[in-house]
Amino acid sequence: MNRIVLIGRRNDGLRERLLSLLPDAVVEPSFHFKLQSQDVLCWLPKPDDPVDQDVYDLVDLIDDSNVTPAKIVMLSIAGTADDATDEQLQKWYGKSALDMVLAHQYAIKMIDELEFPYVIVRALPIVPRETALKIIGEGQPLTGQAVGLAQAANVLKMALTTDQYRNQSVGIED
Repeated sequence: MNRIVLIGRRNDGLRERLLSLLPDAVVEPSFHFKLQSQDVLCWLPKPDDPVDQDVYDLVDLIDDSNVTPAKIVMLSIAGTADDATDEQLQKWYGKSALDMVLAHQYAIKMIDELEFPYVIVRALPIVPRETALKIIGEGQPLTGQAVGLAQAANVLKMALTTDQYRNQSVGIED
């Protein structure tokens, strides 16, 4: 099995939940490490992280390592695939929601242009409680309010360990 590398400094329990599901995964707080051939990268930015700038560190990681990742999985906010209104986005993410969506859209475009297998998981705000789970295709409207931590981790695990969502952007909500 390929090494799974969880990248990011989330403090909402998502990384820890993923580690409980994938105990052999490696955690890196940023893209400043040595990539191994066929690593599966799981980027877990916080919604307001400057992903449009951080994606350059991802590109540098791949270029500097001279190896190919098996897959890149990115957790993104909702709204990046014409799946939410401006009003919904501001309700979910606050006043800077539209800027956050643009930053995430840019990072996603850069990942797509790398031409490696990828999965984008577009999540509504992640909450610690259990929720129902709906998986929504690209361009389909998101209408929920949140997604549970356990449900988000389960979808990310599937994206990391299978090819079910290969080269897709999937939305998750309650």
